[in-house]
Amino acid sequence: KNVLLWLAMAANALRRASFDNLANPTTGLPGPRLIEEQLRGILRRMETDDWAILRLSLTGFKTFSDLYGFLAGEEVLRFAAHLFGQVVDQKSSREDFIGHSGGDHFIIVTKPDQVEVLSNELRARFDEGVKTHYSFRERERGYVIVRDAEGNEQHSPLMTLTIHTLAAQDGPFYDIRELTQALG
Repeated sequence: KNVLLWLAMAANALRRASFDNLANPTTGLPGPRLIEEQLRGILRRMETDDWAILRLSLTGFKTFSDLYGFLAGEEVLRFAAHLFGQVVDQKSSREDFIGHSGGDHFIIVTKPDQVEVLSNELRARFDEGVKTHYSFRERERGYVIVRDAEGNEQHSPLMTLTIHTLAAQDGPFYDIRELTQALG
C-alpha cells in the first residue's frame, strides 16, 4: 500500500516538474520549448497566410534591473506578462499565443489583422504602466541617472516596449531557424 502511494506521489511530482519546465518560472507564461512548438506549428501550416508574430522587448530593462535590483526586475517581468495577457484578452482572440522566451523578450502569435491594434495598445499601456516601477523623481525627469565605467553620470531613458513584427507574407520560411532569425 505504501509503495503504491509513493509511486503515485512520484508520478505527480514528475508531471508537475515537466509542466514547470515548460513555463517561465517568473511570469508563468509558456517558455522556450512551448514557443518552439508554436513556431513549428506555423511552419506546418505555411500554405496559409493567417499568422503574424510580435516579438516584444523591454528596452531599458537591463539598466532598470542594474539600478533597482533583481527583485524589482522580476516584478517588471510579471507586470509585463500580466499586461500582455490583458491586452490580448481585450483586443484580440483567445487563440492568440503569448510566451516568454527569456530575459526581457516575449512573443505573441496572432492574426495579421490584429497586429496594428495589439501593437498600439501594448506599447501605450506598457510605456505608461511601467512608470509606476520608477521613483517619482525619475518619472518626472523621464530618465534615470547611472554611472558609466569611468564614473561619469549618464542619463538613460525609462523602459519602453519595442515590437518587431513578422508575418506569413514576409516569408516563405522553411525551418524554425529561418523564422527565429527573421524575428531578430
